[in-house]
Amino acid sequence: MVGAETGTENGKEPRGARSFDLRERKRIRTRLMIQTEALRLFAERGYAQTTVEEIADAAAISPRTFFRYFPSKEDVVMWDEYDDPVALDLLEQRPGDEPLVETMLAVIRETLGGLHRHDPERLLARVQLMFTVPELRARFLDMQAQGVHDLAQLLRGKREVAADDLSVQVVGSALFAAVSVALDRWQKDEGKSDPLALLDRATDALAEGVRELRRPQAGQAAL
Repeated sequence: MVGAETGTENGKEPRGARSFDLRERKRIRTRLMIQTEALRLFAERGYAQTTVEEIADAAAISPRTFFRYFPSKEDVVMWDEYDDPVALDLLEQRPGDEPLVETMLAVIRETLGGLHRHDPERLLARVQLMFTVPELRARFLDMQAQGVHDLAQLLRGKREVAADDLSVQVVGSALFAAVSVALDRWQKDEGKSDPLALLDRATDALAEGVRELRRPQAGQAAL
């Protein structure tokens, strides 16, 4: 869901990463290789026109092996090198008395920043597919909702926050919506802008909008 990079193609450990065993490192490298070939084919032929069999052939693996690493063609686009154990590392590094919204934003920001630092071209290709292919767009929205749930699960251990806590759901959903707006603008300008700067602008707009909210006055009907 969220976190720091769990491994890289050059074998360097990214910031905040846990120590992974050799088997997991090999699995990540294989997934990256398959994803690289898939993104190349999608760019050349189109997402809908590319089959799993063609991706497997380009990656020099069998379709059966492909499905050992990715449950579906959608997953080869949606997957990245971040996972919950590393997200937990990031949460554990945050001060225990930090406001909830600052903790959540810090984790989201590190996730996006890490992906962009590591391989901006790969991230842009994935994001453009997510925003232009209908089934990937739907999957992206589903994953945002799941991300809020996953973040609540991680916070439950650190902050003793209930998984269905209203504040976590509202704040998390609002922050992920800000991420979506920032990424959409970033992919529309072909990655020329800074995604973190766009995220900062989006969250600033969110904060300003929240400040303008007012509870109905006594006797005033709520909308």
